[in-house]
Amino acid sequence: MEGREAGQGRPSPKERTLRLLREAARELLRTGRPLTVPAAAELAGVSRATAYRYFPTNDAVVLHATMSLADDPLEDPDWFMDPDASSGEVDARASDLVRATAAWAFEHEAELRMMLHLSLDPGTEHVKPRRELTNRGRWIATLLERLPSDVPRDARDRLANALVPLFGSDAIVWTTDMADLPQEQAIDLLAWMAQVLVKATLAGW
Repeated sequence: MEGREAGQGRPSPKERTLRLLREAARELLRTGRPLTVPAAAELAGVSRATAYRYFPTNDAVVLHATMSLADDPLEDPDWFMDPDASSGEVDARASDLVRATAAWAFEHEAELRMMLHLSLDPGTEHVKPRRELTNRGRWIATLLERLPSDVPRDARDRLANALVPLFGSDAIVWTTDMADLPQEQAIDLLAWMAQVLVKATLAGW
Protein backbone atom coordinates (compact mmCIF):
# COMPACT_ATOMS: atom_id res chain seq x y z
CA MET A 1 0.00 0.00 0.00
CA GLU A 2 1.47 3.33 -1.06
CA GLY A 3 2.55 5.54 1.84
CA ARG A 4 2.28 2.63 4.30
CA GLU A 5 4.82 0.19 5.62
CA ALA A 6 4.94 -2.82 3.35
CA GLY A 7 2.34 -5.45 4.12
CA GLN A 8 1.33 -4.04 7.50
CA GLY A 9 -0.99 -1.17 6.66
CA ARG A 10 0.53 0.96 9.41
CA PRO A 11 1.43 4.62 8.98
CA SER A 12 4.88 5.23 7.56
CA PRO A 13 7.44 7.22 9.60
CA LYS A 14 6.70 10.29 7.47
CA GLU A 15 2.96 9.94 8.06
CA ARG A 16 3.47 9.55 11.81
CA THR A 17 5.68 12.63 11.92
CA LEU A 18 3.17 14.70 9.98
CA ARG A 19 0.38 13.51 12.28
CA LEU A 20 2.40 14.50 15.37
CA LEU A 21 3.12 17.93 13.92
CA ARG A 22 -0.52 18.50 12.96
CA GLU A 23 -1.66 17.50 16.44
CA ALA A 24 0.93 19.85 17.91
CA ALA A 25 -0.24 22.70 15.69
CA ARG A 26 -3.84 22.15 16.77
CA GLU A 27 -2.81 22.07 20.43
CA LEU A 28 -0.94 25.35 19.99
CA LEU A 29 -4.06 26.88 18.49
CA ARG A 30 -6.30 25.48 21.20
CA THR A 31 -4.10 26.79 24.03
CA GLY A 32 -3.33 30.16 22.45
CA ARG A 33 0.39 29.58 22.15
CA PRO A 34 2.49 30.95 19.27
CA LEU A 35 1.81 29.15 15.99
CA THR A 36 5.44 28.80 14.96
CA VAL A 37 7.49 25.97 13.53
CA PRO A 38 9.85 25.78 16.56
CA ALA A 39 6.87 25.61 18.95
CA ALA A 40 5.24 22.86 16.92
CA ALA A 41 8.52 20.93 16.75
CA GLU A 42 9.02 21.10 20.50
CA LEU A 43 5.50 20.00 21.27
CA ALA A 44 5.63 17.17 18.72
CA GLY A 45 8.97 15.97 20.04
CA VAL A 46 10.84 16.31 16.76
CA SER A 47 13.82 18.40 15.74
CA ARG A 48 13.36 21.82 14.20
CA ALA A 49 15.10 20.62 11.05
CA THR A 50 12.54 17.81 10.73
CA ALA A 51 9.63 20.15 11.42
CA TYR A 52 10.77 22.57 8.74
CA ARG A 53 10.65 19.77 6.16
CA TYR A 54 6.89 19.46 6.79
CA PHE A 55 6.08 23.02 7.84
CA PRO A 56 8.44 25.29 5.83
CA THR A 57 6.93 28.47 7.29
CA ASN A 58 4.84 29.60 10.25
CA ASP A 59 1.99 30.08 7.79
CA ALA A 60 2.01 26.33 7.22
CA VAL A 61 1.56 25.79 10.96
CA VAL A 62 -1.52 28.03 10.89
CA LEU A 63 -2.92 26.16 7.90
CA HIS A 64 -2.57 22.74 9.52
CA ALA A 65 -3.78 24.01 12.90
CA THR A 66 -7.06 25.17 11.38
CA MET A 67 -7.69 22.12 9.19
CA SER A 68 -9.63 20.33 11.91
CA LEU A 69 -12.03 23.25 12.20
CA ALA A 70 -12.86 23.09 8.52
CA ASP A 71 -14.59 19.77 9.04
CA ASP A 72 -18.35 19.44 9.09
CA PRO A 73 -19.38 19.27 12.78
CA LEU A 74 -22.47 17.27 11.86
CA GLU A 75 -22.04 13.52 11.44
CA ASP A 76 -24.37 13.62 8.46
CA PRO A 77 -24.20 16.91 6.54
CA ASP A 78 -27.70 16.32 5.15
CA TRP A 79 -29.29 15.21 8.39
CA PHE A 80 -31.79 18.06 8.39
CA MET A 81 -32.85 17.69 4.79
CA ASP A 82 -35.75 15.26 4.89
CA PRO A 83 -36.97 15.11 1.28
CA ASP A 84 -40.52 14.39 2.50
CA ALA A 85 -40.64 17.40 4.79
CA SER A 86 -42.81 20.30 3.73
CA SER A 87 -41.33 23.71 3.03
CA GLY A 88 -43.27 24.98 6.03
CA GLU A 89 -40.94 23.04 8.32
CA VAL A 90 -37.85 24.92 7.18
CA ASP A 91 -38.02 27.20 10.24
CA ALA A 92 -37.70 24.22 12.59
CA ARG A 93 -34.92 22.80 10.43
CA ALA A 94 -33.03 26.09 10.62
CA SER A 95 -33.41 26.12 14.39
CA ASP A 96 -32.11 22.56 14.71
CA LEU A 97 -29.17 23.28 12.42
CA VAL A 98 -28.07 26.37 14.31
CA ARG A 99 -28.49 24.60 17.65
CA ALA A 100 -26.25 21.73 16.54
CA THR A 101 -23.54 23.92 15.05
CA ALA A 102 -23.62 26.32 18.00
CA ALA A 103 -23.01 23.44 20.40
CA TRP A 104 -20.03 22.43 18.27
CA ALA A 105 -18.73 26.00 18.22
CA PHE A 106 -18.79 26.28 22.00
CA GLU A 107 -16.91 22.99 22.27
CA HIS A 108 -14.20 24.56 20.10
CA GLU A 109 -14.46 28.05 21.57
CA ALA A 110 -10.76 28.50 22.36
CA GLU A 111 -9.70 27.45 18.86
CA LEU A 112 -12.34 29.62 17.18
CA ARG A 113 -11.36 32.67 19.22
CA MET A 114 -7.72 32.16 18.30
CA MET A 115 -8.65 31.88 14.62
CA LEU A 116 -10.62 35.12 14.90
CA HIS A 117 -7.65 36.78 16.55
CA LEU A 118 -5.34 35.62 13.77
CA SER A 119 -7.70 36.89 11.10
CA LEU A 120 -7.80 40.35 12.72
CA ASP A 121 -4.12 40.67 13.68
CA PRO A 122 -2.36 43.12 11.29
CA GLY A 123 0.84 41.16 11.81
CA THR A 124 -0.70 38.09 10.21
CA GLU A 125 -2.72 39.80 7.50
CA HIS A 126 -0.90 37.71 4.87
CA VAL A 127 -2.04 34.56 6.64
CA LYS A 128 -5.49 33.35 5.79
CA PRO A 129 -6.41 30.64 8.30
CA ARG A 130 -9.35 28.55 7.23
CA ARG A 131 -12.49 30.12 8.60
CA GLU A 132 -14.45 27.83 10.82
CA LEU A 133 -17.54 26.13 9.53
CA THR A 134 -16.73 26.42 5.87
CA ASN A 135 -19.94 24.46 5.25
CA ARG A 136 -21.98 27.40 6.56
CA GLY A 137 -22.72 28.70 3.08
CA ARG A 138 -23.83 25.28 1.87
CA TRP A 139 -26.10 24.76 4.86
CA ILE A 140 -27.74 28.14 4.37
CA ALA A 141 -28.12 27.54 0.64
CA THR A 142 -29.75 24.18 1.31
CA LEU A 143 -32.20 25.77 3.72
CA LEU A 144 -33.09 28.39 1.14
CA GLU A 145 -33.87 25.64 -1.35
CA ARG A 146 -36.62 24.45 1.00
CA LEU A 147 -38.38 27.81 0.90
CA PRO A 148 -41.55 28.07 -1.23
CA SER A 149 -40.85 29.04 -4.82
CA ASP A 150 -42.78 32.31 -4.46
CA VAL A 151 -40.30 33.74 -1.92
CA PRO A 152 -38.53 36.50 -3.92
CA ARG A 153 -34.79 36.60 -4.51
CA ASP A 154 -34.22 39.71 -2.40
CA ALA A 155 -35.95 38.05 0.56
CA ARG A 156 -33.81 34.92 0.13
CA ASP A 157 -30.63 36.98 -0.01
CA ARG A 158 -31.66 38.95 3.08
CA LEU A 159 -32.33 35.73 4.99
CA ALA A 160 -29.01 34.22 3.92
CA ASN A 161 -27.12 37.26 5.17
CA ALA A 162 -29.11 37.38 8.41
CA LEU A 163 -28.26 33.75 9.20
CA VAL A 164 -24.50 34.19 8.81
CA PRO A 165 -23.76 35.61 12.32
CA LEU A 166 -25.58 32.69 13.95
CA PHE A 167 -22.61 30.40 13.25
CA GLY A 168 -19.06 29.97 14.53
CA SER A 169 -16.94 32.53 16.33
CA ASP A 170 -19.30 35.33 15.31
CA ALA A 171 -22.10 33.74 17.31
CA ILE A 172 -19.86 33.05 20.31
CA VAL A 173 -18.52 36.60 20.52
CA TRP A 174 -21.77 38.50 20.48
CA THR A 175 -23.80 36.13 22.63
CA THR A 176 -21.19 35.70 25.37
CA ASP A 177 -19.00 38.80 25.21
CA MET A 178 -21.63 41.37 24.29
CA ALA A 179 -24.94 39.89 25.49
CA ASP A 180 -23.21 38.20 28.46
CA LEU A 181 -25.24 35.01 28.11
CA PRO A 182 -24.26 31.62 29.53
CA GLN A 183 -23.70 28.94 26.94
CA GLU A 184 -27.08 27.21 27.24
CA GLN A 185 -29.02 30.47 26.90
CA ALA A 186 -26.79 31.57 24.04
CA ILE A 187 -27.54 28.39 22.08
CA ASP A 188 -31.26 28.72 22.79
CA LEU A 189 -31.21 32.32 21.56
CA LEU A 190 -29.32 31.47 18.37
CA ALA A 191 -31.75 28.65 17.56
CA TRP A 192 -34.73 30.89 18.28
CA MET A 193 -33.36 33.64 16.07
CA ALA A 194 -32.88 31.22 13.17
CA GLN A 195 -36.49 30.08 13.46
CA VAL A 196 -37.84 33.62 13.75
CA LEU A 197 -35.84 34.81 10.73
CA VAL A 198 -37.21 32.01 8.55
CA LYS A 199 -40.77 32.58 9.78
CA ALA A 200 -40.48 36.29 9.05
CA THR A 201 -39.25 35.54 5.56
CA LEU A 202 -42.14 33.16 4.95
CA ALA A 203 -44.58 35.77 6.23
CA GLY A 204 -43.26 38.27 3.70
CA TRP A 205 -41.73 40.68 6.21
